[in-house]
Amino acid sequence: MKQGTIRVTMHTVEPGDPETHSKDLVAENLEQLQKLFPSAFTEGKVDFDSLRELLGDAVDDGDEKFGLTWFGKRNARRIALKPSTATLLPRPEESVDWDTTRNVMIEGDNLEVLKLLQKSYANTVKLIYIDPPYNTGKDFIYPDSFKDSIQNYLEFTGQTDSGGGRLSSNAETSGRYHSAWLDMMYPRLTLARSLLADDGLIIVSIDDHEVHNLRALLDEIFGGENFIGSFVWKRKAGGGDDSGHIAIEHEYLLCYGRRIESVRLARIKHESPAMTAKYNRSENGRRYYLERLDKTSLTYSSALDFEIECPDGTWISPPQNDPDNPTTIWRWSKSKVADSRGELEFQRDKKTGEWRVYTRTWESLDGVTARSLLVDAEHGRNRDGTQELISLFGGRVFTNPKPVKMLKHILRIAASDPDSIVLDFFAGSGSVAHALMEMNGEDGGRRRFVLVQLPESTGRSDYATISEITRARLRKVGEKLSGSLDAGDLGFRSFVLSEGNIVRWDTSRPDFEQQAFEQIENVRDGRSEQDILFELLLSQGLDLASTVDTRTFADVHVFATGGGLLFAALPPVGSISKNNAEEIAQGIIAWRDELQPEADVTVFLKDVAFADDVAKANLVAILEQHEFPFIVKSL
Repeated sequence: MKQGTIRVTMHTVEPGDPETHSKDLVAENLEQLQKLFPSAFTEGKVDFDSLRELLGDAVDDGDEKFGLTWFGKRNARRIALKPSTATLLPRPEESVDWDTTRNVMIEGDNLEVLKLLQKSYANTVKLIYIDPPYNTGKDFIYPDSFKDSIQNYLEFTGQTDSGGGRLSSNAETSGRYHSAWLDMMYPRLTLARSLLADDGLIIVSIDDHEVHNLRALLDEIFGGENFIGSFVWKRKAGGGDDSGHIAIEHEYLLCYGRRIESVRLARIKHESPAMTAKYNRSENGRRYYLERLDKTSLTYSSALDFEIECPDGTWISPPQNDPDNPTTIWRWSKSKVADSRGELEFQRDKKTGEWRVYTRTWESLDGVTARSLLVDAEHGRNRDGTQELISLFGGRVFTNPKPVKMLKHILRIAASDPDSIVLDFFAGSGSVAHALMEMNGEDGGRRRFVLVQLPESTGRSDYATISEITRARLRKVGEKLSGSLDAGDLGFRSFVLSEGNIVRWDTSRPDFEQQAFEQIENVRDGRSEQDILFELLLSQGLDLASTVDTRTFADVHVFATGGGLLFAALPPVGSISKNNAEEIAQGIIAWRDELQPEADVTVFLKDVAFADDVAKANLVAILEQHEFPFIVKSL
């Protein structure tokens, strides 16, 4: 750009811009739809008549449709699609190994948090495991109103003076007993789906109260064709007389894939004793068992009824109870028998002396397919989960935590990739993270966890909220495993859900002069430069575990993250003047050239940080005249 033609094109972030809210899922859906059916859009709006014509017979216009419906479903869908204006505040003082860890623990309402994670974690999560509140009529709690989710959350957690935002027990006598639970689950599962990688899995623990509704809900959100199966976990042995008509010993784990054709569940390398007992023979150190070659089939085939030569030169056919009505065949074809003769074993029947033909079934070297029944001691019981917490805390601090044994089994099946990201947004005491850290230590994996937990009150003096228990457990597990040879990443970054850092202009307020005076510094009281930085990081779709570096140019701190994709200078009011603007700009340019990012670089600057328009024009012009122009935005 020639001297004298400098034109500052810095964009000021306004309410409604992408930086001011989480991903707009409705806008994204419309964008995808327009790519597929551009002729179905008129002046930016969907022409449903045209869309119906394009889809032909695939459109169901009938009033009666198969599927799960309940009072409040439409509102639950709207809630999932409504962007969030909240943010996540970093809490390094509550964290472990803040600068190096790749793990994340978030305190907050998981509905809002899942919205905030959409840009940074979309299509990246390998496994989502959740153990949501079971709808027992005793311990399930839910927000009374979703009118303003973040405000409701702040009121519930005592961060505002309002008395609203109460949480209530979902008593079984309620007329909307199932609907209330579905209202809570639907938007969260909808948001969770978009975070899964194409080969990702979601596994949800549930009991008999809602397993039927949950299955229908997951069918709708993930697609019935992506149902992998259900595990049945034996959570306890036996039951008391207070169990009702049946002593319930089990729970379910429903498993769905994002795209079933991409899913690959790992095989189980170490089977339970009950499964391996049948391998009662061995040869050259490898175990096998014998299985009769003949079988009685409902569909008889003469091609599988032929003679096989025995060791003494005699011949044997499949034994028939009624030779005039044969029903028994060989399991192998004639060519298979000829090609695999060495795998056959002949034995005489102890009673009749007749030859019997067996095949050797070898124990797999790479494991077996995962079984649906998790009933062995190696899968853990409720009491194991309780005892694990007692051993860490010295007493009971949480009710019915899932056992690490069972969760490690699930991780082996669904997160065998050593670089998997595992998300649990009903984190409870942090059992999933405990299992993941142990598993990494055992196989050298680099799996990462992202936990979300509501700061629900415990009524305790030592751990006032469940989220405090979660963080405490992560620290204690890290300390316990720190002496291991390949302990791996035992830290975590702690974040807290809160209102956005930037105070936006409220057009509904009539007192414009007072509002202008209040927003000379447009950052909320008590918020730091790091707080703002992480809000920007989320808005640009960068990982919460991204490395953040800081350098100082002309007494102004400048941050770089995302490998140089994002720079930010967020100093107090009037810190950037015409005297230091060039030094700051040149410092950012040199740093960018050093990092060599592979995409466009965005620089965020606080508008009130400039002493005057000259300082702003100088700094922005220098950045925009660089060989690789910067995208400059002001807050």
